[in-house]
Amino acid sequence: MSVPCLKCKHYYTTFEPDMPRGCRLYQFKSTQIPALVVKRESGEDCKGFTPRAKNQRPNGYKNLNDPKMWGE
Repeated sequence: MSVPCLKCKHYYTTFEPDMPRGCRLYQFKSTQIPALVVKRESGEDCKGFTPRAKNQRPNGYKNLNDPKMWGE
């Protein structure tokens, strides 16, 4: 596999046990890493890889390791 999905901004983990991995760019969920599904279905490597921004967090995420949250 040449595309590192876990480092892509389009990759996400679902809460569905039967389909735990997803790709927002191609809008699908799967049991496999999305790049493998794209390669199997199209015969080509995923061309939508976009590196995840460093320390990118979902909206509403709170860093519980931040001392400011605990009044220190």
